[in-house]
Amino acid sequence: MTHFSRRDFFKTSAAASLALGALPSTRMAFAAPEANGYDTLVVLFLRGGMDGLTLFSPGANHADRGRYEAARQTTQVRLDGATPGLPVSNDQWRFHPRATHLRDLYTQGKLAMVLGAGMPSPVTRSHFDAQANMEVGLAGQGTGVGWLTRVLASAGLPGSILIPAMSAGSITATSLLGSTEAITMGDGGDFRLDTAAWNWNSVDNYGGDVPPGFRGFVETLPDFWAGGGTLLRAGQQTLDALDVIRPIDFDDYTPANGADYGNTGFGAQLRMIAQLIKRDVGLRIVAIDIGGWDTHNGQNYYFGEQTAQLSQALGGFHTDLAGAGANDFAARTSVVAMSEFGRRVNENADGGTDHGYGNVMFAIGGSVNGGTTYGEFPGLAGDQLFEGADVAVTTDYRRVLSEALIRRLGNPKNQDGARDVGD
Repeated sequence: MTHFSRRDFFKTSAAASLALGALPSTRMAFAAPEANGYDTLVVLFLRGGMDGLTLFSPGANHADRGRYEAARQTTQVRLDGATPGLPVSNDQWRFHPRATHLRDLYTQGKLAMVLGAGMPSPVTRSHFDAQANMEVGLAGQGTGVGWLTRVLASAGLPGSILIPAMSAGSITATSLLGSTEAITMGDGGDFRLDTAAWNWNSVDNYGGDVPPGFRGFVETLPDFWAGGGTLLRAGQQTLDALDVIRPIDFDDYTPANGADYGNTGFGAQLRMIAQLIKRDVGLRIVAIDIGGWDTHNGQNYYFGEQTAQLSQALGGFHTDLAGAGANDFAARTSVVAMSEFGRRVNENADGGTDHGYGNVMFAIGGSVNGGTTYGEFPGLAGDQLFEGADVAVTTDYRRVLSEALIRRLGNPKNQDGARDVGD
C-alpha cells in the first residue's frame, strides 16, 4: 500500500508547474502540443452514501478478508461463484463484479483509489448535514456559497473565458452555489431561450429565407442587456454562453475510439461534458452527481445496477477523451469521485447497510498515477472501527481535492491543503 502523498497522487500539469514553480521531483505529465491549454476537473458526487466496502472490498490476500466475510454474510463481494469480485493489486482488493470498466482503468494505470477517506469533523451520519459540510465547506456554516465557487473566485481566470464552470444537471450543484461564472445544464439541446413573444432566432426558424427586418429573441436581448451594471453583465455572459452552445448538435455526435457511455442519464451528461471539453469552451470545473446509493435494503441488486452505470459511463468518458498529442483530452481531464460517507461494516437484517463513516474516493484520468491505492486502510478489527461500527477515516477528503486544485488546476491559493475546500 502506498501512503497518501500530495506529491505522487496526481501528476503535475504544465499550467500547475508554472504556478507552483518547478520542483526537482516534478514530472511533466505530457509534452506539447496538448489538447487545450488548461485542465478540467470533474467533481463527481456519489449521492446517498456509497458503500466503499462493496465497490472496493478486501481480496483473497487481504488480512481483513475473514472479518469482511463475517460482517457481510449476504452482501459481500465473493471470491468465487457465478459473479466473483474483480481482483487487483495481487488480489489484495476486489472491485465489484459489475465495475469492469473501473477495474480496467485501474489496471491501465488511469484510476487510483484512496482508502479511509472522509470528513474528520464534524462527524455526522445525516445525508443533509454531511453533504452540506462537504459542498459548502466551513463545516456547513458558510453563507450559501459553494466551495467550488470560492475556488473559481481565487483562480484568477481571464475574463474572456466563456464557460469556466458547469453544473451538469437540472439544478445547480451546492458546490457551485453563488457563482456568477457557472452555467447549469442537464441537456445541451435544452440550453435555449425559446419561450418569448419573439421566435427564438431568425436563422433557426427561417434558414436562408429571413423576412426583411426580422430579429429573433436571441438577437434582440443584447439591446436590453447592454451596459456595465452587474445584472447587465450577467445577462451578456448568459448570451455569450448561449452563442457557444446553441450551434452544437449534441445529438449528432460520435464518441471517439468506439466509446460507449451506456444508455443512462448519467452517461448522457458525461457525453455532453466530453463534447464541451473538445470544443475548448474554457471548462475548468464541472460538478456532476449520480444518486441512488442509499442502500438500506436489497443492496445486492441496487448497488449492482448503480455500479454498472457508473462504471460504463466513466469508462466511456475516458475512452472518448483519450488520444495522442493534441487529441489527448484525457491528459487534461481529471475526475475525482466522492460520497458523503460510507456504510456500516456489518450488514443489517434487510440485506442492506446503514449509514457509516469512512469510505473510499477515486480519481480517473491521464493525469492520475493510477493502478494503486493511496492512504491507509484502517482495518476491520473491533478496536480499529470508528465507534465500534464503521470504517475509520484516515485521509481527510479535502487533501485529495486540494491536490487536484494545486497539481492539475495550478491554483496556488490552495497550498495549505484545504483553504477553499473546507475549513
